[in-house]
Amino acid sequence: MSLWWRAECGSIDHPKLLKLSDAMHRAWYTLMCVAGANGGALPPTEDIAIRLRMNKAKVAEWITKLVQAELFDNVDGVFVPHNWTKRQYKSDKTDPTASERMKRYRRNKRNGVTVVTDGNDSNQLHTEAEAQPNPKSEQSTAEARELDEMGLKQEGMLRAAFTAECSGRAVFPDMSIIKTWLLAGIALATISNTVTPILRRKQDMKSLVYCDAAVREAHSKAAPQGLQVVVDMSGWVVVIEGTLEETCWQQHTRETTGRPMFICDVMHEGRMVRGIKKPTPFPPGFNDFGERIPPSAEDAA
Repeated sequence: MSLWWRAECGSIDHPKLLKLSDAMHRAWYTLMCVAGANGGALPPTEDIAIRLRMNKAKVAEWITKLVQAELFDNVDGVFVPHNWTKRQYKSDKTDPTASERMKRYRRNKRNGVTVVTDGNDSNQLHTEAEAQPNPKSEQSTAEARELDEMGLKQEGMLRAAFTAECSGRAVFPDMSIIKTWLLAGIALATISNTVTPILRRKQDMKSLVYCDAAVREAHSKAAPQGLQVVVDMSGWVVVIEGTLEETCWQQHTRETTGRPMFICDVMHEGRMVRGIKKPTPFPPGFNDFGERIPPSAEDAA
């Protein structure tokens, strides 16, 4: 039996979808189909990669960008299309069991059980060994809160720095826990100085959750609140507004965060200019001529 998910005609004018690139719009549509076939929630990333015959890191990148675009929600570690239970139902009447089924799905996921749904909506359960440490329960609470302007700027800086550290790797670690750390009041410098050396040692890290205990321990030993701590950016370069480098970074930032890059006044060669400090002149995925670096054969597949 064929499975369906409902798409609203007005979605062609929806601001969230209009902000997506063509590639990410196709990614959104593809993952909506996967979620629809799995009872309204995405299965593990590895299972999606096998089904779509593509690189697991690319699937994780899709999910990260769509969560940042608020088109998918992270619900207790399960990625669910935004407002799925409100917009999807089996008949012209709202499915009265949808809410209860989703609660059961989340409860099973927390207990290490994955729900597999077939075309007749009969649920089968199987246990799933977690490959990574579980994040603190505080992370699920943080999902309902948002960073302020300064917090968003700090999140972008940390993502850029950690992405640069992972340049050349086949797998980029999931960085969603950065938001949880910042909402918990952990300083940018504490996060950067703790995570960076761990990233350099552990080349196969799949998620920054691996660093959670170390970050919190460093935070407990950090300077008292109120004392400003500034991250060391001595090796960073100034990307000046209006240059090719700034254009590439703006494009990279919109694709990875869904927001434009924050430009401010910075000191450069003894004078104030409009720009921003970045770890490299050009973002990951661009060469020194501002051209896109072709994906590897594995990613292209």
